[in-house]
Amino acid sequence: MKENYAFYENERTASLKELVESSAAHYGDSVAIRFKRNKVPFQKTYTELLADVMHFAKLLLTQPKEIRHVAVLGPSSYEWIVTYLSAAFAGLVIVPLDRKLSSADLKDLLQKSDVDCLVYDEASQKKADAVLEGSDVFGVSMQTLTASPAVELSLPEIDPDALFEIVFTSGTTGTSKGVMLTQRNLASNVWQGLGAVQVEHGKDVILSVLPFNHTYELTCTILGMLSAGVTICLCSGIRYVQKEMQEYAPTLMFIVPMLAEKLFKRIEKNVKKQKKEKQFYRFTKINLFFYRHHMDLSGLFLKEIRAALGGRLKTLMCGGAPLEEDLIAKFNSIGINLFQGYGLTECSPLLSVNFDYYHRPNSVGKIVPECEVKIVDGEIWAHGVSVSTGYYNDPEATAESFQDGWFKTGDLGRVDADNFLFITGRKKNLILLSNGENVSAEELEAMIYKIPFVSEALVYDENHAITAEIYIEQESPEITPEMLRAEIEKINDTLPNYKHIRKIKRREVPFQKTTSAKIKRVQEPIV
Repeated sequence: MKENYAFYENERTASLKELVESSAAHYGDSVAIRFKRNKVPFQKTYTELLADVMHFAKLLLTQPKEIRHVAVLGPSSYEWIVTYLSAAFAGLVIVPLDRKLSSADLKDLLQKSDVDCLVYDEASQKKADAVLEGSDVFGVSMQTLTASPAVELSLPEIDPDALFEIVFTSGTTGTSKGVMLTQRNLASNVWQGLGAVQVEHGKDVILSVLPFNHTYELTCTILGMLSAGVTICLCSGIRYVQKEMQEYAPTLMFIVPMLAEKLFKRIEKNVKKQKKEKQFYRFTKINLFFYRHHMDLSGLFLKEIRAALGGRLKTLMCGGAPLEEDLIAKFNSIGINLFQGYGLTECSPLLSVNFDYYHRPNSVGKIVPECEVKIVDGEIWAHGVSVSTGYYNDPEATAESFQDGWFKTGDLGRVDADNFLFITGRKKNLILLSNGENVSAEELEAMIYKIPFVSEALVYDENHAITAEIYIEQESPEITPEMLRAEIEKINDTLPNYKHIRKIKRREVPFQKTTSAKIKRVQEPIV
């Protein structure tokens, strides 16, 4: 029944400029974006968004210094979105920056990407000053440009296939590389992604909680939902997520597994506080059975629980890291569809996605239209309309990761007969044993994470022995070395001998992480 796996039909645009113009024409006075400034609520319609973007684009083109590459620095905000989209209208190259990086790192990225102008939020004024010091880069605040008088200027024609965006990766190994993306790459990926989730203008609302400098959030939540006419609510900060879920009552969200886990733990904590654990687990067990048969009773039994998440949440789309199947079942048991996709910045980013009406267990979804995947020596290679052509001013890295138009993802996987993709590990994180066997570090880490008291884990080779380095939160009950060893031995009992974890190291502090909350494979010395 392959017809059950067909993608939804939706409108396609060739560029981000066309996407914004089309949305304004279709949705006009409907609310596009809701947000807060100093706790005061604001909203912008699709017509107002288009006007603000065109105004900002003209201002960029009339600055005292000619601009070709413009970087954007600041927290996720309405002004950030306007800055980004204005570059698309002005025919400029945009470079989104991670505001969590040090000033020295940011200065290095500006140089690597040939930035002429840094547009920054006034909240990042101090860091912007440090980045601009001693540099030829011209700086201007978003707020200054937004408040500037209008100028008369005709905007240029846009080439959808010209370089539009340079996105620096924040991988767990190696230095950052500037992924080159075009407006066609991104607009195509919006069209591809919307084929998996049915959203409806006037009914659906999304809460944006992830940083905009990550392509996942920018493409899926911002560009994707603007294309579909959905109202986007900008979260005031990660600590306000649950509060603003209740305020905005979203119907869907794009999140990462860590946030999904925190949301469900908050639910369980509230249930325990109310001393309703028995009723909760009885009802969720019943509802999970019915949910898997396409019936949802959560509105009858779990209305109060769902109210804590706004009361209307129906879909959570998860990306950025592997998603445990038992977490999917937990959300399903309260009537919420949690499913995962897979992507990389080099793919704009979505490469595969599960459907809102069909999930394949342990799969990261069906490969999106107009993209191909082939497995070469176990590694996933991708090719298609939304795939980058390489890294900016880095021919060596490009030659290493791209071959004849195919991008080598560095991930290991397989594809089934229905074009659903399964991830089995990370090529760069394979442990190569002296007997010729290869062991996936992620496979062992996933098993270790199932130990209840383990908070963080990293598996690697040390002197030809598979080693597990583990961090256990201080608030956990006293865990002895014997208790930890016993749990690891339970894992070893399920594995062939060559995969056995031989050494265990217990960390006193959490692992260092990238700005996207992934554990760094190479840990820097703690000073």
